[in-house]
Amino acid sequence: MDAKITKQRLGLLLSYDWIKIIGICAAAVLVWALLFTTMATRATNGQSFEMYLYPGVSLSSSVNVETLHTRDENDVLSYDVLNFSSMTLDSSAMDTILSAHFAAGQGDVFFAPDTEPTKDEDGNITAYNGLDDFLGGYFSNALWLDPDLTVKEHTIESGGEKKGSFSNYFYDCAQYLNRFYNGDWKSGTLDEATVRANFDERMKGDKRYKNEAQREAGRQKEIVRIQNLRDAFENVLGWVSSDDENSPVRIKTTELSVILESGGEAQTVEWNLSFDLSNIDHLTDFIGYPGGENGTRIADNLCMVVLNTGSSGEEDLRYEPFMLLDYLVTTYDGAAA
Repeated sequence: MDAKITKQRLGLLLSYDWIKIIGICAAAVLVWALLFTTMATRATNGQSFEMYLYPGVSLSSSVNVETLHTRDENDVLSYDVLNFSSMTLDSSAMDTILSAHFAAGQGDVFFAPDTEPTKDEDGNITAYNGLDDFLGGYFSNALWLDPDLTVKEHTIESGGEKKGSFSNYFYDCAQYLNRFYNGDWKSGTLDEATVRANFDERMKGDKRYKNEAQREAGRQKEIVRIQNLRDAFENVLGWVSSDDENSPVRIKTTELSVILESGGEAQTVEWNLSFDLSNIDHLTDFIGYPGGENGTRIADNLCMVVLNTGSSGEEDLRYEPFMLLDYLVTTYDGAAA
């Protein structure tokens, strides 16, 4: 049988079977893409850092998201944060988006300006704005902030009865770091064996670490992650504990009128649920909102809420917001530069 390939036979093949050839090529590409997607490491909620911005607030156009996060080496977040995203919310869709995302366990931080509420002619509040607007509807999705590391939680009471409690974010982070610093995160020595064992346990089944060389490289990154977190936590704790009114990061106390029980009356409650960033000198190089003269961006009274969502269940990745705060101050505050 003559099976020699000639120009004539090749031409006939392409003339009659070109659709089959294209189909086979397309199928091969789809199969390859499917295999790649299936085998790739999928980011958990904790490994995805999601930043939400109140309507009008946005990242500066000069900010390159890649300088905030890359997969292996980054300037801000730890190596184990695989995805970073920011979203400026639309006022008409904010509640819909936040409700859906929080229910799915998404969200790490929320930025909003602390602006005055809208009042009627008699001085009665008709609408909250900015930070108050967010906390009025989502205070249960915010973490309590208290630099007193002996305070484990803050309890909300009404009529002498406990109506809820908030875990203290600072207390939780100190306890987490104590695990790796022999019970004393501030003065203790890093126990690398504990860090390595913790890494091996939580990375079981992670497709990034298939052999010992990859696992050892990961352990080294984990050691750096813990060290960086400890340094960032110490810096933020120092700033918010300072009596200096010009400290770059402070804790904001917000007063809101809320109903704590079904059928109950509204009462004024003080909440320590946000960081005040308004003293960071050049914060508008990173984030801000319109309102200045001639359309300039301002960062006055800009606050950051640490969100209490599903990612908070991943203990090792709960404390990335301390890393972000440390970055904002060391990068954009004139006094710290």
